Amino acid sequence: MSSYDLYLSYSGRKSYFVCPKKYEFMYVIKLKVLRDAKNTFLGTSIGKVFEWFYTRSLWKSSDPLKACMDVVSAAVDETLREEKFDETSEHGLRSVLELEVRALIPGGLETIRANGFLTPLSRAEVDLTTFCQSEKHGMTLKLGGRADFIHGRTRDGLWILDGKASKHREKYVDAEQLIWYGVTHYLKYHVFPSRLGFIFWSFPSDSVAWIEFGPDDMRKSVDRTFETAKKVLLKQFEATPTSECYRCDYREHCDDGKRWIANRKIESGGKITSSVFDPEIVT
Repeated sequence: MSSYDLYLSYSGRKSYFVCPKKYEFMYVIKLKVLRDAKNTFLGTSIGKVFEWFYTRSLWKSSDPLKACMDVVSAAVDETLREEKFDETSEHGLRSVLELEVRALIPGGLETIRANGFLTPLSRAEVDLTTFCQSEKHGMTLKLGGRADFIHGRTRDGLWILDGKASKHREKYVDAEQLIWYGVTHYLKYHVFPSRLGFIFWSFPSDSVAWIEFGPDDMRKSVDRTFETAKKVLLKQFEATPTSECYRCDYREHCDDGKRWIANRKIESGGKITSSVFDPEIVT
């Protein structure tokens, strides 16, 4: 046996919460599927620009705005390359994406300035991968995590932040994600973060949201993680169909999901509503 019983990331645990069958397809079977990642391109690209703002010390430039603008093309290049996106399949996407990234940079720099997000301890893309041993659960887990930004003037006053670029401010916000980063940071560095928050690059006038959390929330997160790990090791991968099935990358491979969608179409006259932000999908 290896030195740990299972590797879990925040996204892996969340996938299991959404549907154990989805977790099996993604992390156990590792089924390759075609997926449309275009909705993530903006967030990834602007994230790289502000990551480089710190890691490449663009903030030291006499004109930080120009320095950030100068790396936009490289950030978009790297994003499209990582996603293996064929630019010939959608002409014009690159130029539109670059324009969208450039539009967010001035507000992002103002957010950094106004909130004091440039400190002696500022770091970007911080690897928080670590181990967690539990006598209560009788296992050791390897926990994966990578925080977008960590700021602070002292070790006792660290802020962990995650950047979001969605045009819907609260759509992809999950406080559990930040609590996961808080847990892994504490396990790895033995430092309890003083604040956890989100940065919304598309909302410069209301750009930061801090979440409420405490030691109990972190302990509950750890317990949920070990409980999930036990179910994974026991191969408990029963499907839990919901409206998320319609958007699932594995829907064509899941009989339970296909049955749910078929029944839902009959019940609703062909309409499936996935979230309050999305219009009804008529098929």
